[in-house]
Amino acid sequence: MAKQSETKRAVIYARYSSDLQREESIEAQVRACKNYAKNNNLVVIDEYIDRAKSATTDNRPEFQQMIEDANLKMFDVVLVHKLDRFARNRFDSIHYRVQLKKNNVALQSVIENLDPDAPESVILESVIEGFNEYYSRNLAREVEKGKKENALKCLHTGGIPPLGYDVERPSLKLIINESEAKIIRTIYAMFLNGCGYSDILNKLNLNGYKTKRGEQFSKTSINSILKNEKYTGVYIYNKSASKSADGKRNSHKYKDESEIIRIEGGIPQIVSKADFDKVQEILSLRKKNGAKHTAKETYLLSGKIKCGVCGSSYTGNSRHALQNHKQYVDYRCNKKCAKIKCVNKGINREIIEEFVLKGLADIVFNKKLIPEIVKHYSSYLNEQSAGLMSEKKELQSSLKAVNKEIDTIAELLIKKSSDTLLEKLSEREELKERTIYALEKIDYKINAKVVNEKVLTDEFNNAKKLLAKGTLSTTQKLIDLYVNEVIVYPDRIRVEYNLGFDVDFYEQKETPQNTPDQSSNSMVSSKENNAHSNLCALNGGAGETRTLAPGFSRPTPLAGAPRHQLEYCSLVTCFSVFR
Repeated sequence: MAKQSETKRAVIYARYSSDLQREESIEAQVRACKNYAKNNNLVVIDEYIDRAKSATTDNRPEFQQMIEDANLKMFDVVLVHKLDRFARNRFDSIHYRVQLKKNNVALQSVIENLDPDAPESVILESVIEGFNEYYSRNLAREVEKGKKENALKCLHTGGIPPLGYDVERPSLKLIINESEAKIIRTIYAMFLNGCGYSDILNKLNLNGYKTKRGEQFSKTSINSILKNEKYTGVYIYNKSASKSADGKRNSHKYKDESEIIRIEGGIPQIVSKADFDKVQEILSLRKKNGAKHTAKETYLLSGKIKCGVCGSSYTGNSRHALQNHKQYVDYRCNKKCAKIKCVNKGINREIIEEFVLKGLADIVFNKKLIPEIVKHYSSYLNEQSAGLMSEKKELQSSLKAVNKEIDTIAELLIKKSSDTLLEKLSEREELKERTIYALEKIDYKINAKVVNEKVLTDEFNNAKKLLAKGTLSTTQKLIDLYVNEVIVYPDRIRVEYNLGFDVDFYEQKETPQNTPDQSSNSMVSSKENNAHSNLCALNGGAGETRTLAPGFSRPTPLAGAPRHQLEYCSLVTCFSVFR
């Protein structure tokens, strides 16, 4: 995108590492960067600030946003107070420098003021980055030493203490918080009395109990409390595995016992050792039995498929044949093994699911819907962009006012030279660049949301293939939304799709408008042609027509169509499976 001025555009990146550092450090970094920009013919158009974020990882929201915005090629320089603000990890520093360089964006440090074109700068930068990483690792080692010393004395080593405990100041000893300890004892008592997680959650929520962070309890938080050995009075430190390369920690992965500091009686006891052990036995038994009875098969049509003979539900069934040890997976009537046995046959899961999914794919991803979807989806995006358009108008108005001020100051300078006017002109020029940059970002966001028929057609084709194979991530959701019922008869299967369509988009010439009961022969086709030529639209009375598009959580109203063209259709297909 063409720049409005020859002056280089710059953005500032600033951060501090922890809550122990002061907010003023950010202001000092930004102030130093702005002074540097002023003295080096740079116009600062944006600022990216990460608060309480370590540079040993790239998991920093504003940093990542800056790297993403660099792809737009709307600024030329990233300004930092020191290189260690950008990264304290050599790999991250090199990786993100390369990304910036690909977009012709330079990284400049105020303190280390290195000439980016000088070959010596390469060596100096490498040395500085090495020292930054050494400093970070050495500091972490020294901090860890201090924490281990405190741990051996059973002192709190930082962070939020477990629910049920508070940190005594200045001793740093853990003491019992009686009101919270009551919650812990309630959870253990209910669990030992046979209550499930849902019952425990209902009790806690009914009494208004909250977690240490002031949030409602969840099954995960209950499970963590039931597994926390600290409640038996055991002081534990260094149990969780170290962070991964991307700075994330797996709370379910633990270090070797030789690395863990464990001191019996190191903290006050809330739960007896006997109760804790009983809880662990119950959890272990539940896990073992749960693994044994967990379904290994997925049945997409569960709750949708019924017997056409007795009206009972069909359910998924998996078994191994004794003769050949092969596994057979099907749907069968619930009453097949009851006292009064239903005579209806089971149906192979693969056959019925493949048929239903292919029919659903043909309907949901009907290419005749694309022009209408493009129109309405574009309208939807325009509504979503209304805020951006309003902001754009305000910025355009501001830009017009700034240009007028610049012209006025320029005219005054022609008549009389003045340092004050020159300073004001510089400020107005910088404001102009910032406004233009903001407008360019808004235009990019608006244009990025444009959808056309070719893009949608390609997406439709890909999604249709995935849905037909049953591998689309939203397959189960689409079945839940659009498949009303699957009825298995002894000689045929009927699938009813609950969908609304504009009749102009649906081929009806091959299928007369009648019900399956009135003309069942016309509803049955051979297994070979998959029965997709025999879709029958049943008039269900007037109703709203709906469009179907990937990404929509539910069918959405299709506005603008003449009322007489709208009707709610129940699409029914049948095919022969038993011969």
